[in-house]
Amino acid sequence: MTMIELVGATMLGLCPPVADTDETSYLVQDIDTWAVVRRDPPTNDEGPPAPPEGGSDPAVVGRWLAPRAWDVVAIHAALLPTGEVLQYSYPWASDQSRARLWNPVTGTFTPVDWGEDLFCSGHSHLSNGFIFVSGGNDKECEFQGRVGTQVFDPFTRVWTQQDDMIDGRWYPSHVAAPDGRVFIFSGLSLDCETNAEMEIFTPGAGVEMEPLGHRYLALYPHLFVLTDGRIAHTGPEHFASTFDITGPGWQFAAESNFGWRGSSSSVLLPGRPDEIMIVGGDSPITNTAEIIDFTGDTPSYRFTSSMHHPRAHADALILPDQTVFVVGGGTNGLYEDPINVPERFDPVTETWQEMAPHIFGRMYHSTTVLLPDGRVLTAGQDNGASLEWGEIFEPPYLFRGPRPTITDAPDSIVYGQSFDVETPDGFAIDSAVLVRLTSVTHSVNVEQRLVELAYTTPNAGRITAVAPPSPNHAPPGYYMLFILNDQGVPSVAEIIHVGPPAPADVDGDGDVDFSDLLAVVSAWGPCPAPPTPCPADVDGSGDVGFGDLLAVIAGWDP
Repeated sequence: MTMIELVGATMLGLCPPVADTDETSYLVQDIDTWAVVRRDPPTNDEGPPAPPEGGSDPAVVGRWLAPRAWDVVAIHAALLPTGEVLQYSYPWASDQSRARLWNPVTGTFTPVDWGEDLFCSGHSHLSNGFIFVSGGNDKECEFQGRVGTQVFDPFTRVWTQQDDMIDGRWYPSHVAAPDGRVFIFSGLSLDCETNAEMEIFTPGAGVEMEPLGHRYLALYPHLFVLTDGRIAHTGPEHFASTFDITGPGWQFAAESNFGWRGSSSSVLLPGRPDEIMIVGGDSPITNTAEIIDFTGDTPSYRFTSSMHHPRAHADALILPDQTVFVVGGGTNGLYEDPINVPERFDPVTETWQEMAPHIFGRMYHSTTVLLPDGRVLTAGQDNGASLEWGEIFEPPYLFRGPRPTITDAPDSIVYGQSFDVETPDGFAIDSAVLVRLTSVTHSVNVEQRLVELAYTTPNAGRITAVAPPSPNHAPPGYYMLFILNDQGVPSVAEIIHVGPPAPADVDGDGDVDFSDLLAVVSAWGPCPAPPTPCPADVDGSGDVGFGDLLAVIAGWDP
């Protein structure tokens, strides 16, 4: 039994109710035609999922809240610095891509549609919290890449067009680089061929080609920033490689044991920097997982324990307790035979545990997002009733006693800086972590990473943590700060900015205030000869003088 009866069309798009039909009728678009479909009441047409190993105890397997009606097909999703979630899909009844902001606190949706087809685009966070989007579906011919780029400002809720790329991209991947730029790889071009050119988006300066990055990669390649600044490429191809923009460019790293993993998902393992796990895939369908460690001179893949269920089109999500939550996927094509029992991977023991089952299939074109309160949102799959419903998972750590609380934390921190986190639970805190905000589509969530922070506990009312040492460890941008107790129970996160000091922050303490004015006065006069640094030369004139005082005052932010 199907939940939606198609009338003479294959479902590729969905539109609001049409005139002269009842409220349960929708328009569906295939390549050439429109047709009316009828929506039945939502049901789980796969039948009740088998119970997980851990029974029904939410402290062991977690709990799903009741599904809620969803106002957008969540093909693309990104958590924003405001705490809202941006989700968008293909155009419905017009040329505009349907885009919505969902507020996890109020549960409300706000339309933020954009006037071009962003279907199957690439997207990532900029260091200022904006979302950068490249490519999509050229409306003149289905499934050919767009050349356009745009940014979404989460604070004003406004889209802004940016420079065009040199060629189209459909299914590209982004890398948010340590220097604040965005590297763009792969995708189908305007002539439906794989785009082998690498382009770089520099905020405020536009898009340019980088010849060193020329390489044919699979669509939506899996790409991660390593702690030495290189880019690791781990799939879906049967080999891994690295890219160093300072030279020599691309280099072969290792051959996988399984081979090609189409529709798989890769994740940078929490607590194990520079180790990447790739799970599942459909070539053939598999439950296996492999880990590659890039810390040595000769990286190699090794199998780790297999999931309980084979799955393709799943999402792998980092949780604040340093485990990996794998949800969704299925075993038959894009939408058939979904796996509704998620699993949780422990990187310490390298074992999998089944979690409580969800109701709706979450396969092709579904997305999963970690929310600031520690819950998990999964939505999307543009087929069946799944497209109209979202589901929220409460992980087991939310049922293991009281949560620690953060009463105050800085809005921003600077690399290597010590900073205080006010909490009444100081002596009960067992770890502090930063989790980068999610940006996910098509099972590709390469921007996510967890950075464990060193900290001390000077008293019961606060901890003093140390920011990540460099942008290689945590590319500049917004992160969720969680503190956790010895039961692995996280606080509600504070969303904070991580990055280099502002130019006017002469002493590098994260603030621009009187201490920076004093530093300028103390360094008054000509700068020393290079390579001796001259941080008080804020205006770059080569001398420390009145211009630098004025620059500090202009950047005042205590």
